[in-house]
Amino acid sequence: MNPLYPLLAFSLLLPLCRHSMASDAVPTAIPAPKPETPRQAIEQFLGLTAIWMLEMEWTHAYANKTPKAEDFRNAMLAAGLQQCPADFQEAWLRQTARPGRNYAAPVLRKYGVSLKDLRERLQGKLFKINPRVHPPIPLYDEGEQIPRMDPRTCGDPKAILEALAALRAQVMGLTPAQLSQARQSIERVMLEFTLAYMETAICMDTAGIRESQVRELFAPIRTEGCPEDFRRAWQHDLPFFLKGRFTGPELTLSAVCKKYGVNEQELFLKVRRKMKEWDIQPPTPQTQDAFRRDMREIRENMLGGR
Repeated sequence: MNPLYPLLAFSLLLPLCRHSMASDAVPTAIPAPKPETPRQAIEQFLGLTAIWMLEMEWTHAYANKTPKAEDFRNAMLAAGLQQCPADFQEAWLRQTARPGRNYAAPVLRKYGVSLKDLRERLQGKLFKINPRVHPPIPLYDEGEQIPRMDPRTCGDPKAILEALAALRAQVMGLTPAQLSQARQSIERVMLEFTLAYMETAICMDTAGIRESQVRELFAPIRTEGCPEDFRRAWQHDLPFFLKGRFTGPELTLSAVCKKYGVNEQELFLKVRRKMKEWDIQPPTPQTQDAFRRDMREIRENMLGGR
């Protein structure tokens, strides 16, 4: 397994993926914890990003795969950047465009953020969660020497992933049960969205689809049981979806999905597999009605009972 690199050495990709809202709501919505100060917002952002990098590293290790540079960059698509001060956001995005140039360092000093201190606090929390696992937290200040990592001394990969999930909940100010509930509610929304997205995108590329028909697909989606930040992101992105725009840096929902550990790609592939099982073919103008009936049946099959 490749050694981890310092957090600020990697590029952060802006969210460019699909976004969505889901089906039947969970009874009680979970409020999204809001950092009280700029420093707390930055530390939460960096802490979550470091945890995601570790989760990606050890997920690959558990599957006996080697992550690529692009995998690391995708792991840097961290939620919470919008909660950080504007000057940090600007410096972070400049840095992601020019890896190796630490534009964020002076901004971190301005807000009193020490990556060494943050790393040690996260390591202490991880030790309390499970003292038998100790993967290095990839947060290093300028001038610090990055130690070599021997994965054989870090603990069992499965135990590491379980401990990191608990650590992520702590950093977000949630209990593990609350984080699990939030993830499940978002996954339900994202599955329903993915079905609506697939039908819209396929029709746009083939027989065409009216905006009123797109609205009919997205209107039934409800997010009342999802965390507040997810619902806000949905309300922000929904007008773009209704216009058939599912990619672009202005969209915000993918970052929130990442924050709660929801894998949009897995949901996309799940719908693709179901369409293949049912032998759903792209429509022509003559077969579009039949295609939409087939997609309606797939929605009922995948969402029924939820």
